[in-house]
Amino acid sequence: MCRMTTRLNTTISLTDPAELLAAVPHLLGFHPTDSLVVVTLRGLQAVSRLGATLRIDLPCPQHIRGFGERLLTGPLRRTRLEAALLVVVGHRPHVETCGDVCAGTCSPAPEPSAVEPLSGGGPPYAGLVEEIRETFRRDGIGLAHALWTPEIRAGAEWCCYHDPECTGAIPDPRSSALAAAMAAAGAVTFDSRDELRALVAPESPEAVARVSAKLDALTEDLIEGSDQQRVAESLRTVLGAIERTASGAALTEDDHVRVLLAVSDTRVRDLVLGSTLGGAARAAEELWLTLVRKAPEPELAEVAALLAFSAYLRGDGALAGVALERIERTSPDHRLGTLLRRALDVGIPPAELAVIARDAAEDAQLMIEEDGAW
Repeated sequence: MCRMTTRLNTTISLTDPAELLAAVPHLLGFHPTDSLVVVTLRGLQAVSRLGATLRIDLPCPQHIRGFGERLLTGPLRRTRLEAALLVVVGHRPHVETCGDVCAGTCSPAPEPSAVEPLSGGGPPYAGLVEEIRETFRRDGIGLAHALWTPEIRAGAEWCCYHDPECTGAIPDPRSSALAAAMAAAGAVTFDSRDELRALVAPESPEAVARVSAKLDALTEDLIEGSDQQRVAESLRTVLGAIERTASGAALTEDDHVRVLLAVSDTRVRDLVLGSTLGGAARAAEELWLTLVRKAPEPELAEVAALLAFSAYLRGDGALAGVALERIERTSPDHRLGTLLRRALDVGIPPAELAVIARDAAEDAQLMIEEDGAW
């Protein structure tokens, strides 16, 4: 049996592989496809505790050799891994994972010898599982289970890689104890990663163009005064918008424009990182999520970084990831976005990143105390 404390601080017990498979979409925040899911464990006792859950695209056949080492030196490097569960979802790699090898010339379907069982009659990607198992063994990491399913939905068949009698059907993920806990807390599990990406997609070209024009006009009318006064006014604008969001008050498009302009100053953005902690955290994230859909490219990166930072601290790596994708498409050299991507890739605990937000909040407080006008 496994127990886990979810991102909602709710303890859930999982007694068999089918329950674990039904829980995977809720652990990730979306239903994975063509994916390797690694669920870390603390110990291999009668009752183990689940740790971080990571999802990786199923690799191109040419990338299977050495894949275990890349896991341990990349996403799993900082997890203090003692044991793990592996879940393979699907039959084939994402086409994108083969791009640098095939240069657009190979078929989306993998080479059969690379993904079929080591000896016939079992699930696909046995070679990948064996590669990871052997790497883990050399590093003293236990492998509690390795499971395969074509998809995670009610009634889908599943089986184990190392026990032909270990098989069954997945219960309805929507009816699990974890799903109930998520629903009670207002958390959403998306049907796919694309659906999650749609959450942070631009509203419409017309809406983004309208906001861009208003930002241009507002920039021309910036308040006169010292640089410190402008930063102070911008900070008041952002914190006021967060307070109004927390109270349920509606913000106008002009309010949104003023906040976007304020956080486009990276000093202001860094000061309001502290709003991702404490009682205002949810309201701040709601505001960032609204703004990331309205922001034109020059202002998008800063508000998307705020959203990614907030989601990461809350334990929602999936939302943080899609927010970072938007930064990477428009501002690939963005400093905070790059730092957050590295943190996500190597599994830095959210508590360590929270130190950054606390330091930013303390800096803001010092500036307030030093300038009575604040």
